[in-house]
Amino acid sequence: MNELITDTGISDLLLIFSVKSHLIAVRPELDGHIDVDDHRPRLSFLTPQGAVVVSKSECTPAGRWTVTGPGIGVKSPRPSPAELCAAALVAYERGRRNAPSAA
Repeated sequence: MNELITDTGISDLLLIFSVKSHLIAVRPELDGHIDVDDHRPRLSFLTPQGAVVVSKSECTPAGRWTVTGPGIGVKSPRPSPAELCAAALVAYERGRRNAPSAA
């Protein structure tokens, strides 16, 4: 029997947790601030300029992944965890850099 598995839940979940691990490895201050959605492949965290969100826009094997945040919006059909992490870090740094200073 040659059936394709169309449930991408486990691979999507592994990808999201891998992105989370990459983010924390590079920016340990994010540990405890990254929220992983229980219902869909998505993680998010806040910056002073808004949220950074990594998510799968379509729950299909060919679904596109997106990274959105301060000054960034990226879509990719088959990204690696490192690619998603890099885009999320760009948004994180932009959100931190453009934060209003307390005077």
